[in-house]
Amino acid sequence: MVSAPVYDKSDPKSDKTFPYHLPLTPEWSEYKDPYGQTAMTAAGAGMFVKQPVLVWGAFILSVISLVNQQPLRQGKDSTSPLLTLGMAFAGVAANLMPKMMLGPEGQTPIPAANQ
Repeated sequence: MVSAPVYDKSDPKSDKTFPYHLPLTPEWSEYKDPYGQTAMTAAGAGMFVKQPVLVWGAFILSVISLVNQQPLRQGKDSTSPLLTLGMAFAGVAANLMPKMMLGPEGQTPIPAANQ
């Protein structure tokens, strides 16, 4: 069995802690989540251009990002999957809100054009 060397970067004053570092292999390298970044961008774009296809696609991608999260391999500057899911949910709510605000009986009819 071949194992990667472990370089101890812990504080020398801490004698009571046991440092553990993941091996530097491709399996344990830092994981960048493409689904979360795409979902965040698509949710913002869908709210801006009012396209339900973008917003619902962002919601699906954010659920995939939440299921596919790998906390041990997550970078320190990465976005939380719950934040991505919240942004996608806000996009869905912003897209559906104008459709739910006024019912059909509350809308004024469109006048017929004189021909």
